[in-house]
Amino acid sequence: MQLVAPLEMMKLEEQANKQGVTYDMMMDTAGNGLAEHLIRIAGKYQVTSLLFLCGNGNNAGDCFVAANRLSGQFSVTVGLVAGIPKTRTAYTKYRMMQNVNVITEQAKIEEAIRKHTLIVDGVFGIGFRGELTPAIQHLFSLIDEPEKHCIAVDIPSGGSGLNGSVAAGTPVCDETITFGAAKPGLFLSPLLEHCGKIRLVDIGIPQEILNELSFPVTIIDEERVGELLPKRPMSGHKGMFGRLLCVTGSRNMPGAAILSARAALRSGVGTVCVASEINVCKILVGNTPECMLLPLPTDQDGKMSQLAAAPILEYIKTGCASVLIGCGIGQSDTLRHMIPTLITQIEIPIILDADGLNALANSIDMLQKAKAPVILTPHPAEMARLLHTTTEEVQKDRIGAAKRLAAKFPKAIVVLKGAGTIIAQADRAFISTTGNSGMSKGGSGDVLAGMIAGLTAQGIPPLDAAQIGVFLHGLAGERCAEDLSRRAMLPTDLIEHLPEIFADYE
Repeated sequence: MQLVAPLEMMKLEEQANKQGVTYDMMMDTAGNGLAEHLIRIAGKYQVTSLLFLCGNGNNAGDCFVAANRLSGQFSVTVGLVAGIPKTRTAYTKYRMMQNVNVITEQAKIEEAIRKHTLIVDGVFGIGFRGELTPAIQHLFSLIDEPEKHCIAVDIPSGGSGLNGSVAAGTPVCDETITFGAAKPGLFLSPLLEHCGKIRLVDIGIPQEILNELSFPVTIIDEERVGELLPKRPMSGHKGMFGRLLCVTGSRNMPGAAILSARAALRSGVGTVCVASEINVCKILVGNTPECMLLPLPTDQDGKMSQLAAAPILEYIKTGCASVLIGCGIGQSDTLRHMIPTLITQIEIPIILDADGLNALANSIDMLQKAKAPVILTPHPAEMARLLHTTTEEVQKDRIGAAKRLAAKFPKAIVVLKGAGTIIAQADRAFISTTGNSGMSKGGSGDVLAGMIAGLTAQGIPPLDAAQIGVFLHGLAGERCAEDLSRRAMLPTDLIEHLPEIFADYE
């Protein structure tokens, strides 16, 4: 599914209008599509009356078309919460309504909300900015009852279609019927929790116009992953599925090395070698015997010393297909110097996670000298350090933040973790639809890094490997939540659910 930011959507509609698909035609198509969904929903809940809450913009016009269409088989009420529509097209549709009860007084609208169980939110559309008024917040609070069902038109009122933020009082909807193309914010938290099931209505914008988007954003779903994940040859051998080097772990963080290595192995890589501190290697012998080991020179704190660079580069020459750097390696002045230097010398895909990213924070421009693709996997705070901004600014526009970082470095692929993980290159982005808050535990990122690294080592193109890894990592989280609860699930449980997930695809 292609996603289009609100401002881009307005431009697309403008172009379509110039090419003969007029605003009037698009509103009719949107309204009729909305009506079809409402017929289905009314049947599901066995209701015979509907209430539309409408603002004074074009979002209301879509509702007027639907209300007029439905008035022949339902009792339909339209509540104008902001007076008569102000746009010409919406006003035309308003005047065309027949057999529809129109109310404008706050008290009567409140009474209608209490009376109806199926309510359509058409107050604000994708152009909303600012805060909801206390009066509108009060109206939406009346919908927040177990027996009531709210359906959003294009976007829940108060939500941002760009970054997924919500104003106070934004209603929680059962479904969101969006038009033309889905908006990125619908798949980003916290707005995602207000949308319910997201349905798309085609309003007739020509595909050639959609194809002209300068920065396309696409949903990663099960179908897409099925297309990207290659079939595993029946006659394959370990050499065919790649060798991965994991430069991970340190004396105080051996678990990161274990989690990432096990995740890579469960993702199908042929062989894994963990390059780490000697005690981490000893732990891995008993915990993950499938791994090969490369003990590294360390300093007195059990972190890699400057002498570790040579054996890492030497081992890569033995036929490694990708290298993971960063999970649990810790932070030191030596690492802040060594990791950027390694990036400029390694000629196979690099997955840079956690402390590997932190080591790069003050020398990010070294990515310009990278000889191979580099997959960066920051969480929002790490992204903020890489962009020299704040976590809050990153979260305000997650897609924009990922785009800014990726646009600086032609070989970079940015995986911005969080609810609605973003995968971005300089000219495009993807949003994952899987995952949950139960994955918000230390170690989940190590699992994801290992999965992406293991997939990349198998020869899967880095951008595809990032998409597959992120989606299946989130899917494992969903399976864990079903079996174990979000509260009790652990990162190790994510790894244990990978076999059944890959079995489903096979």
